[in-house]
Amino acid sequence: MYQNWLRWLLRLLKLTRNEPVPLTVGILIIGSLLWDERRQAWRNARLDMASIDTVTAPIRYGRLSSSRGNTYTMVFSRGYDAGHGAVVRCVHPVSSVDDLISEAKHLWAAEQNATVSQQISAGWGCVTLLCNPDRNIQQTFLTGWADRIAQERNYGNVPQTPEEGRLVSAEGLLQIPWPRRVADGAAVPLDFLLATVTRPTLAGTPLSYPTVEMIADAWNGDTENHVEYFWKNGENGIRTFRDDAIRALLQPRRAL
Repeated sequence: MYQNWLRWLLRLLKLTRNEPVPLTVGILIIGSLLWDERRQAWRNARLDMASIDTVTAPIRYGRLSSSRGNTYTMVFSRGYDAGHGAVVRCVHPVSSVDDLISEAKHLWAAEQNATVSQQISAGWGCVTLLCNPDRNIQQTFLTGWADRIAQERNYGNVPQTPEEGRLVSAEGLLQIPWPRRVADGAAVPLDFLLATVTRPTLAGTPLSYPTVEMIADAWNGDTENHVEYFWKNGENGIRTFRDDAIRALLQPRRAL
C-alpha cells in the first residue's frame, strides 16, 4: 500500500513540474520469445521476467516457417476463440516516442536473433503497438509511432481471411482486444504493449488457415524435432483453442 501511494505521489510531482511522466510498456508474447535460449540475452536485458502474466490472446498455429523445418508457428487470428499468451513488463519505462521505438527495435532484433538495427519489420512480419483503452495516452505517442512505421517498407502487410478484417491498422496498431489476465480476468495494468505479428500461410478459395491435420502432419513428418515448439509453448502457458485436437494427432513426444 505504501509503495503504491509513493508511486502516485512521485507521478503527481512530475506532473506539477510539467515533466514527462514515464509510461509502462510490456511485450505480448505468443511463441518462442518466451522460452527460446537464443532470446535469453534479450529477456535478461529488457524484460522483468518476474512480472509475467498469462493473458487472453486470439492466436492459432498458422504460419508455415522455413526456419522451423516447414512446420507451423503461431499467428494472431481475429474472430476465433481466444487462446493464452504472455505479457512481460519491460524494464525500461517510456518517456518519449523514441523510447517506445527503441523497445520495438530490441524486440525485432530478438525476433531475428540479430543485433539491433533501425528496422522493426520485414516481409514476413512487423512489430505492432497496442494502447490500453483505459489509459489517457498522449496523442504525440500515437502520431510518432505512425510516423515511424510509415518509414518501413511493406509494413503491416499481413493477410487475413475475409471474415477477420484487417489485423494491423495503417497507424501500426494491432487490432485485437486489450489482453486480460487469465488468473483474475483483470485488464493488463500497463500503458502500452508491443507485439510481433507474422504473416499466416493461407490457401484455398476463399482463403483459409491450415487444418488441424495439416499442422500435425507437418510436425509428424519433420525429422529435426521442431514439434518441440508446440510442446514448449504449452509448458510455458501459451495455448490455442485447437491444442487438444492437435495433440491427439501428434506422435509421442521424443525424449530430449
